[in-house]
Amino acid sequence: MSDEHEEKPGEFEELARRLDELADLFTRRLSDDRARRLAVEELTERLRQAELGPFRQILHPFVHGVALVIDRLDRYQGADPDFAASIRDELLDVLTRHGVREVPVEDGFDPASHEAVDLRHDPDQPPGAVLELRRTGFAHGGWVFRPARVVVNSFPEPDPEPAEKDEAGS
Repeated sequence: MSDEHEEKPGEFEELARRLDELADLFTRRLSDDRARRLAVEELTERLRQAELGPFRQILHPFVHGVALVIDRLDRYQGADPDFAASIRDELLDVLTRHGVREVPVEDGFDPASHEAVDLRHDPDQPPGAVLELRRTGFAHGGWVFRPARVVVNSFPEPDPEPAEKDEAGS
């Protein structure tokens, strides 16, 4: 046999020691990565809460008041509906510039952002479609602080089954 394949004394122990060092380094780095990821997630959540905090504490009552004015403008039946609609649009524009958006109703009923106030059946619409908007809803970020009140299309009533005749045939 040649000397190439012979093991030098202590070579195996040196390789094992180096492998252990690499395994320890790898484990520490994984642990550090997990800790950093958790720290980033925590800071992200704290930032999100910090952004929402002033809105919820200070702006929410103001925005709720503006929403009530918008409700009145939506119901306005006076002499100049175009003027009322222009004021409504301006108020919505101001809210939009501050991160407040109307809750959409076009995609059908969503229990997270809508409040069903009535059910009706319209055969021309799919079940769950919003048939009527009774009150505009508003959201800020992912928080729906005022759900839209809507009328929802119900499922069709099942056809009543014919009453079974009794054994006498009557």
